[in-house]
Amino acid sequence: MKSVISSTFVAAMRSNKDIWNITYPIILGLVAQNVINVTDTAFLGRVGEAELGASAIGGLFYIALFMLGFGFGIGAQILMARRNGERNFRDIGRIFDQSLYFLFALAVVLWAFIWFLSPGILRDAIASPDVYKKSVEYIDYRIFGIFFAFMNVLFRSFYISITRTLIITMGAAIMAVVNIVLDYVMIFGHAGFPEMGIA
Repeated sequence: MKSVISSTFVAAMRSNKDIWNITYPIILGLVAQNVINVTDTAFLGRVGEAELGASAIGGLFYIALFMLGFGFGIGAQILMARRNGERNFRDIGRIFDQSLYFLFALAVVLWAFIWFLSPGILRDAIASPDVYKKSVEYIDYRIFGIFFAFMNVLFRSFYISITRTLIITMGAAIMAVVNIVLDYVMIFGHAGFPEMGIA
């Protein structure tokens, strides 16, 4: 009886360690995303109040639409993780490919939606003409990121489903560092870059 309890305890400890090894890189990746958001806010806060407000409103508008692709990515992650548990690796590739096609098509639809309809939607939602103008300027640049963001969602889902989450942490850390550097040089116009402000 004692040996059964002991082996159960060891198995539980091993399971907890395995779970931690998979989840802590995901946690660090989310921390890096928050570093990016704080950095963007800090830099744009130095440009002006209108720019800061415009980036917040434009960012929320973008995120609301981005969540459509993110939700699909979570669904693909569940399906790929199940196939990984079944050791059916060929079907992981099929799910990845189909998800890639769908997310690219969704990105095209959302890009067109944002490009053509966001000025009218934002005009009705924003009272300040200055904040409205800067929100549209912000969205005009941010819109092209939806293609890359959806591909990032898919690869993130893939690496989580096959429990190779350390890659997500490395990618997020590189993204955070590059974002800080490019924010500094492109918002304020350093190192030979034009001063672009919110754009």
